[in-house]
Amino acid sequence: MPPVGKPLFLTPEELARALRVDPETVRRWLREGQVRGQKAGRLWRVPWEEGVRLLGGEERLEEALREVLG
Repeated sequence: MPPVGKPLFLTPEELARALRVDPETVRRWLREGQVRGQKAGRLWRVPWEEGVRLLGGEERLEEALREVLG
């Protein structure tokens, strides 16, 4: 579970920026089941833990998000 103050979920756009890929790539990975996520209506949400897995650690995810989101 993310520490207090961290989001429970990331948008595909946030994850894409952290991974330095196109958001549509993340959406395709979600549709194909390569990345775990949930749909809320028409919108995808990616659990924080999945971002940690993809970036190789919580510190790396936090650093990548700081760089791209300010």
